[in-house]
Amino acid sequence: MRKQFLLGLAVLFSGTVVATEIQDTKVIYGDDDRYEVASYPSARIRDLANSVAGMVRGSKLKSSGENFTFRERLAGRALNFCSGERFAEQSTLPTCTGFLVGPDTLVTAGHCITSNFDCSNNKWVFGYVKGTEEIKKKNVFGCKRIIARNQKSTLFTLKDFAVIQLDRKVEGRTPLKFRKKGRVKIGTNLVVIGHPSGLPLKIADGAKVKRMNTKDALTFPAKLLKKRYYFTANLDTYGGNSGSPVFNLKTGVVEGILVQGARDYVRSAGFCNRSNRLSNSRWKSSEKVFRITKARGLDHL
Repeated sequence: MRKQFLLGLAVLFSGTVVATEIQDTKVIYGDDDRYEVASYPSARIRDLANSVAGMVRGSKLKSSGENFTFRERLAGRALNFCSGERFAEQSTLPTCTGFLVGPDTLVTAGHCITSNFDCSNNKWVFGYVKGTEEIKKKNVFGCKRIIARNQKSTLFTLKDFAVIQLDRKVEGRTPLKFRKKGRVKIGTNLVVIGHPSGLPLKIADGAKVKRMNTKDALTFPAKLLKKRYYFTANLDTYGGNSGSPVFNLKTGVVEGILVQGARDYVRSAGFCNRSNRLSNSRWKSSEKVFRITKARGLDHL
């Protein structure tokens, strides 16, 4: 109770939501397009979810025979949800998302893995979906080393990616195909898979590529046009989605890495939190997706 009270005070005076370990912010545009993996209508997209993992602090996983157990933290209580907020009864666990691109190679956001300490103290969990009560050890992997990483944000560019080697090869899960040259077109339909607010894996569609970077081409010097590292999209994502693969809905190819966005939750009059909702028709979107063609460390794949 005291912890919830202090969280409420933090929200009241700061005007932002301070959720345990999940600090990057995203938003809902138009309708909430998040699906449970098992209920998504396309089997092709459901299969892609098998290669998406959540980053979990190793100390949260307790060994129990062939499985790991974890302490249940209901999202509604941990994030002080208002009545009626979706997924309040589900447990939060991952703090970021990553995805498999090689037998033992995983990609995530650079701000998720900032050091060798982060590499060694976090685990990558595949198959954390609705109804998971224990996690099979065969689905949990350590980070062996950071292959490449960058985290830089300026007026004209954004770099935010990490490529890591897992402690062993991942069996039974197919590495995702990703764009290796060129760039996605504005207006392309997108789908994202990840762990919004640390929830069990969700698939969200109904989004499009809005813009390349945040400036209009007419205002950009020609030299800088070649350095467009990200695009914006109206994706329904939250903190915990950082590092999520953003797919071209038509091809199933990864176009980029979800790295930034607008505010997750807004405070209601009752000092509880509701999802921040913005119009789907907005010309400018705050969800930023780092173009995977700009990530280093993938040449061997």
